[in-house]
Amino acid sequence: MIRILHLTNFVGKRSFGIGPVVLGLASSQQALGHNVTIYSLDTESEARELEAAYHLLVGTIQTFPIVGPSRLAYSPRMEQYLLSHAAYYDVVHAHGIWMYTSRIVNRWRARQGGPTVVAPHGSLDAWVLRRSRWKKRVALLLYERENLHRASCMHALSQREAEGFRDFGLGNPIAIIPNGIFESWLTSVGDAIRFRSKFCLRAETRVMFFLSRITPKKGLPMLLQAMASLRQYLGNWKLVIAGVNEFGHQPELEALVHKLDLQRYVQFVGPLYGQDKRDAFAAAELFVLPSHSEGAPVVILEALGAGVPVLTTKASPWEELITHRCGWWTEISQDAIANALRDALQHSQANLRAMGSRGKELIRSRYTWASIAEMTIEVYRWLLKRGERPSFVIV
Repeated sequence: MIRILHLTNFVGKRSFGIGPVVLGLASSQQALGHNVTIYSLDTESEARELEAAYHLLVGTIQTFPIVGPSRLAYSPRMEQYLLSHAAYYDVVHAHGIWMYTSRIVNRWRARQGGPTVVAPHGSLDAWVLRRSRWKKRVALLLYERENLHRASCMHALSQREAEGFRDFGLGNPIAIIPNGIFESWLTSVGDAIRFRSKFCLRAETRVMFFLSRITPKKGLPMLLQAMASLRQYLGNWKLVIAGVNEFGHQPELEALVHKLDLQRYVQFVGPLYGQDKRDAFAAAELFVLPSHSEGAPVVILEALGAGVPVLTTKASPWEELITHRCGWWTEISQDAIANALRDALQHSQANLRAMGSRGKELIRSRYTWASIAEMTIEVYRWLLKRGERPSFVIV
């Protein structure tokens, strides 16, 4: 048995994509018989709800108060508690960087001398590094350079992310371990009629679905411009945009929709969770994620796992969309997105369903949390000198 601590800012709704990853991984590691704890800054009530939803043991998620703005994730209490319980954990797996939690990892490493695994989750991508540069420089100076360079092992979600670590100057071992989803998602069923009724979508409307943060890096202006150039192909198609508005980006997109005269082809529905999200995938014929930058988005796994073909850019490490004939993987530009979208819009419903079926089989064979949790345990055993170096670890 290994005593594992997953350290992150949030695992609830404020976590966006990282939370489901941490929770899915922790749940599957517990199922393998390991002692797993999560430190987060969520509320106590949200933690208990998440434990029930992800079948975690009660008390797995330990929460701590934030001092000051939540975006800084400053929690002296979390730091004090971990240092007072430093010897209890064999390994710390940190998720996300640039926040105060990285300093806490440094303190545990210095106090305990145990192995640390750091998963940036796309935060060392070149596009991300260009954003808020001065804040990242301050973080590097104060704690992040130490956190990254002294990590026992970096956790990359793809080969391309691993290459980005090397470009950043990191010489640490790198474990290439993708994100996953639960088997239960593959067997779950959504209600397309219920979704259409709730959001007033006609039976003949063909749904093109976007689900993620509504934020500049997701590339929605490129998609809207592409749609405007393909008006003659849109027919009964409608882009349904679901997600949390970030940085006031949604009003900008709504203005662009009006400017391009796309009101009849675009609908914003707000954040979707639980069964509402599954119902949306049941109604969708095509999932779109036109991003400028990504790590390894779980939402693509969810789309394919629900049997929906995917159109995304090369910001996501998803060449398998091409090799397994379950979607479109295009360059990061309006023209490239338009070319792929033109092809997708002309596919019959039967062809799109066949693509979705191939995608679902791909996810079932390679991307379930049970197999991915086994990979992380192999890495921990190696770092603890209890096993050989796994083949997916680059040194």
